[in-house]
Amino acid sequence: MLPTFQRHLGRYAVALWFGLTLLCLLLAFALVRNSAELGLTQLLLAGAAISAGVSFGAFRDAPGYWIYSTLAPKFMMSRDELSAVRNLQITPVLRWLNPLQSPLGMPVLLMLSVLLLLLAGHSVFPEQRGVVVLVVIGGLFPLLLCWLLLGSARYFLVLASPEGENTLRQGQKRLRQAASFRREDLIITLAINWVLIWPLQDKPAFSLAAGYGTPEFMVAALLLIWIAGFFTLLGARRSRLFSRVGEGLSSLFSAEAVSARPVRPLLQRLLAYYGVLALWTLGCCLVLSLLPLVLPFALFCVLLLPALGWVFWQERGVTLQRDAEQAAQFIDEQAVQPVAVPRRMAEFN
Repeated sequence: MLPTFQRHLGRYAVALWFGLTLLCLLLAFALVRNSAELGLTQLLLAGAAISAGVSFGAFRDAPGYWIYSTLAPKFMMSRDELSAVRNLQITPVLRWLNPLQSPLGMPVLLMLSVLLLLLAGHSVFPEQRGVVVLVVIGGLFPLLLCWLLLGSARYFLVLASPEGENTLRQGQKRLRQAASFRREDLIITLAINWVLIWPLQDKPAFSLAAGYGTPEFMVAALLLIWIAGFFTLLGARRSRLFSRVGEGLSSLFSAEAVSARPVRPLLQRLLAYYGVLALWTLGCCLVLSLLPLVLPFALFCVLLLPALGWVFWQERGVTLQRDAEQAAQFIDEQAVQPVAVPRRMAEFN
């Protein structure tokens, strides 16, 4: 027997909170660990990149997930719940915050909230900046994001009905392009990588007193790029299969057909990725050591981003291709169609 909507929402809330908290705590700990002296600029840049990037991805994937959960179906709704959905009021503010119409609305709102919390914490506890980062980014931000996503769930599941699709499509200037998700993920990943590795400039291992060509600095840079590459690959392999199924079932998204292409085994890909990262990093160190001036460490971090971006782009393409193939197979073989919930919604309209 299918669970009720409230029970399914509760399970979704627990899984969502756990995943977001684990991710944000990991990012917050990396920031604190990499910063010898966490300054206000580093604090705000990291807070902005992490909060905007994580919330953008979460809100972007939420509509597809709830369309999938409604049409599969993964839960059942009582008459009272259906009536409550029918009576939802879509205000201009909610339209502005809808990720399908204004993808940046909610991320910007959350980013500003996190920045205000960080500023307040920095002002009240100036000597405990690391604790402020862990509490705000690793604790309060995931709770706030989960609360907003749970509050938005009913608005997202309405999109599974033809009436909901038609209502939203009237205000949509263009369909949400699934092909752009890979580029968006790349931008988020590079921004977070930069704000996390830049604070290492204050660490003795990355001292530029002797320039970029010393063996000590090159070994430290090599270890840095490999560690950053490891976490970059973890992000690239994050599946969004359920959201992809929902997007394939909705007319609110433009999902291009994916052509199958050969994929090398994972071990071969990893060897290639780490080889490229090593060659790129050592090459940057050698070139910079020949310059008459020592460039700032922040610019060196920027020079590392193309290699990390290439690694992410390649592996993210493999993951999204696999998601698209499995989503298409799920829709075709299981014959997922708008079933009980959308029809029952239509009866109340």
